[in-house]
Amino acid sequence: MIDLHIHTIASDGSHTPEEVGEMAREHKLLAFAVADHNSVGSLEAAFQWAEQAKLSFFPAVEIDTLYKDQDLHLLAYGIDFQDPKCRAWMDEIERAKMAQTRRRVDKLKELGFRIEYDELVRITKGKMPTGGDYVKALSATPEGRSDPRVRNYIDGPRSNSPYLNFYLDWLKSGKPAFVPFEEMECRAVMKKTRAFRAVNILAHPSNAPPDYIRELKTSGLQGIEIYTSYHSPEMARRWLEFARSQALLITAGSDFHGKPIKPDVKLGIACPEEWEILDRLRKALDQTRGGYLHF
Repeated sequence: MIDLHIHTIASDGSHTPEEVGEMAREHKLLAFAVADHNSVGSLEAAFQWAEQAKLSFFPAVEIDTLYKDQDLHLLAYGIDFQDPKCRAWMDEIERAKMAQTRRRVDKLKELGFRIEYDELVRITKGKMPTGGDYVKALSATPEGRSDPRVRNYIDGPRSNSPYLNFYLDWLKSGKPAFVPFEEMECRAVMKKTRAFRAVNILAHPSNAPPDYIRELKTSGLQGIEIYTSYHSPEMARRWLEFARSQALLITAGSDFHGKPIKPDVKLGIACPEEWEILDRLRKALDQTRGGYLHF
């Protein structure tokens, strides 16, 4: 098994990078990657842990981007997280994401929800809100808790994973409270990540239009995540065929956040192409001169 898409407490995961490393060792993963949302805050610790443990590791970051009408998540493998300019860019992204959060709150209020930006930030202690944090803020008052749309995530049919479900139902592109992240146009982001020696992979494309991926390939997209908790076996098969037809790299990652955040997502992905994935990704990283950032 491998897992090239794992989150830590640097963004919205439940575990420290060291705990993630220990779990990767316990699960006997051939390789693992930490890929936090818009943050490289755990990569130094994870890299050092993996080096001491002699476990194959790929540093990465998952960046929220926008392409046309789609919010796409870009996985930048081998990004030079030790470069101060890279860390400064992550700080810029965080500020832009918080501005997007304010616009999301305004949109939710327009839809009749009882929610305040200051309450949301208080709940998250200044960190980027997750779907579950939105639910907490929405249910902070008796009036909010009585809203059947909110109860849906407290003890209703969507309460099994409020973190993910609220995002999918309200904040994702095409949903009522979607706010485009216009500051992070996907092609511009890929140009930036390439400057930091990264290999660009589209995370869990799901229902993204294949034509968009063909277009992005001409701007620096190098692969797509095939095996993921977002894809059914049939969807993975279709995306694998597409990747082969486009000569794209393929990857596999669970999008593990830990039981409190995504209780149904387990660490580790088993797939027939494990060795191919690792070999081709290492070669692609070596070509970026970022080879020293993986082993």
